[in-house]
Amino acid sequence: MKAKFILTGLVFLVVLTFSCNSNGKPKDFDYGHVEDSNYINSFFGLEIKLPSDWIVQTKEQTENLTKIGKDLVAGDDKTMKAVIKATEVNSANLLVIFKYEAGSAVNYNPNFTLVAESLQNAPGIKNGSDYLFQTRKLLKQSQLQYDSIDEEFTKEIINNQEFYLMNCSINYMGLNIKQKYFSTIQNGFCLSVIISFVDDEQKNELEKITGSIGFNK
Repeated sequence: MKAKFILTGLVFLVVLTFSCNSNGKPKDFDYGHVEDSNYINSFFGLEIKLPSDWIVQTKEQTENLTKIGKDLVAGDDKTMKAVIKATEVNSANLLVIFKYEAGSAVNYNPNFTLVAESLQNAPGIKNGSDYLFQTRKLLKQSQLQYDSIDEEFTKEIINNQEFYLMNCSINYMGLNIKQKYFSTIQNGFCLSVIISFVDDEQKNELEKITGSIGFNK
């Protein structure tokens, strides 16, 4: 029952582990807030236009979903559990939205996730492509068996901001779930958008949200 309506921006929210010695988030770090169907984050100078009828997850709901996702990714692999645990000090789940309320009578609940990870201990990551390279390595080590993960990443310009895109797909509980990871560097962090869907209609809705991302530089 876990999977069909809570999967998968969260299930695959695997973030990198470079150091767990210090908290990578500065004192003025902003998790952002939703106002009049807009997600606003002052730290990143970021705004995203959200559909007014989609369901924004609370911090408590996000933490619960993330825990379930981490358990699915790690399985019984103690090493992977340690890796995921170590990422917690440097990463932050900023926004999670679903099209439908949890438990709705739908085959799949499309979702949009925004996550940030500090790069203070990863000077070799210069752009979103570098970050996705490391993310792909971790995905391949997870307990989830992907059908496909891009070997090369495509540069995407969204409202004058450079992102890199990685496509993934996985068959899970009878569903062919597709994902797109969009990653960019901003203020010493990697910001990643992860959209998850099963058909073109859902993909188009999620890409419209992604296309609304804007930075106030």
